[in-house]
Amino acid sequence: MKLVLNFLVTLVLFVGCSPKEITKQEITLLRDGNHEGLTSFANLILPKILGSELKRFESEVDKDQKSEVNITYGSNSALTFNDNSDYRKTGTEYQSLVMLRVGYALALHHFHRLSVSLSKPFFIQGENNPDAEIQEAEIFRTTISKLELDNFWENHPNFDPYIAPKIGDKEWEKITGEIQKLWKVELDEFSRVKLE
Repeated sequence: MKLVLNFLVTLVLFVGCSPKEITKQEITLLRDGNHEGLTSFANLILPKILGSELKRFESEVDKDQKSEVNITYGSNSALTFNDNSDYRKTGTEYQSLVMLRVGYALALHHFHRLSVSLSKPFFIQGENNPDAEIQEAEIFRTTISKLELDNFWENHPNFDPYIAPKIGDKEWEKITGEIQKLWKVELDEFSRVKLE
């Protein structure tokens, strides 16, 4: 009986404490009712969207003296469950999803450009160090102008980036292709990642 009671208590705690997916409606309510500055709002909203994958948010002035939002995200594990053939495709599609989710949430704020970076730990074996060690590395960075994001959302007012895409979903493939045509790839190190 005590074992069953312990199991039930553990189950209730696990179910009650597990994070729930955020919806477009929740993001829209937070976004539209927000009167905070960009940094305050980003610190509120980005953990809700990216959870533990959020590594860094920065808002700065770029070389053209225009405001740029930089977001770095990624897993905290050096392990991956993708094989070599799918790693680039999966990473690029996930980057599209992150950019769309973040771009929608920050749509009412003023900035010139959004930069999204995928960074994660890897097992790295150096020339002078034969033993592999774990180091954080940025592997993929894309940027998109705020104007292009605004135009995208005007053309797709009903698209919901907070619904997890299904494999083979034609709408998702079309949207992914569109956003990838709009962004500029600033860094692409997928080819240097060796999966074992």
